[in-house]
Amino acid sequence: MKLDVRMALITTALVAMAGIAVAAVCTTQIVTESDIARQPENTPPTSDWVLYTRLATSTGTFVAGPGQPPAGAGSLELRTPTAADKVALFNYEHIGTLLASIDTIGYATYRDPASTATANQVPSINVQIDYNGDAPGGFSTLVFEPVYNTAQGAIVPGQWQTWDAYNGGQAIWWSTRAIPGVCAFDCFVTWETIVENNPDAVILGGFGVNQGSGNGGLIAATDALTLGYNGTCVTYDFEVFRVATTKDDCKDGGWQTVRRADGSAFTNQGDCIQYVNTGK
Repeated sequence: MKLDVRMALITTALVAMAGIAVAAVCTTQIVTESDIARQPENTPPTSDWVLYTRLATSTGTFVAGPGQPPAGAGSLELRTPTAADKVALFNYEHIGTLLASIDTIGYATYRDPASTATANQVPSINVQIDYNGDAPGGFSTLVFEPVYNTAQGAIVPGQWQTWDAYNGGQAIWWSTRAIPGVCAFDCFVTWETIVENNPDAVILGGFGVNQGSGNGGLIAATDALTLGYNGTCVTYDFEVFRVATTKDDCKDGGWQTVRRADGSAFTNQGDCIQYVNTGK
């Protein structure tokens, strides 16, 4: 679906408003600062990736580490200093996907020990849906939080932890609005229950991670955001930069945005191609 169509759908929606079970066909897609647009909360997306913030103090930053992330060397760090802060990174490439076709959802989180927020809080996965399918009037956001999936273990500060948000259809989710089979906020049900009661439900808007209001004092990171359906699967690897691996990475000005594995920049296209050929 083209971006302008997705924008129209999202505009309508805004107005109306452990381990990851990774499939064998999963591919990795690196996401860096150059791939995203930064926008205020509740504005229509202008890119396939949008980092939304509520306040100037709500921040999302691509960083090295912390420690050894599950995918690559970097991650997305989210900070919400006050209970009024909110920051989210959404992808808009999966609009129209039938929820019933999804068989893999997951991610990894890291809670910084310096956090002062409630001990059981880390970033959540959000999926903006329409339970009516493509018909208007059924908008809601589905939310996965590790705190409600205790069978996958407790949240441990200072460690990377992976979470299976599908889990054979048994992962626990909640909805920001009342939809068939699920009340708003206070009902915690399995993904399978949501799909059974909403067989026509589709992804209407963003799929991504959110560190919402009420998480004042939370410093956390996320990585390896994964979604699979209809025999395909992608894991989004959040990184500070891309490493040049092919000559094509260096051409047409690409040498200015890719890096060596140690993070150092190239002086020109030839320098980049030499690194691809020799590793130096």
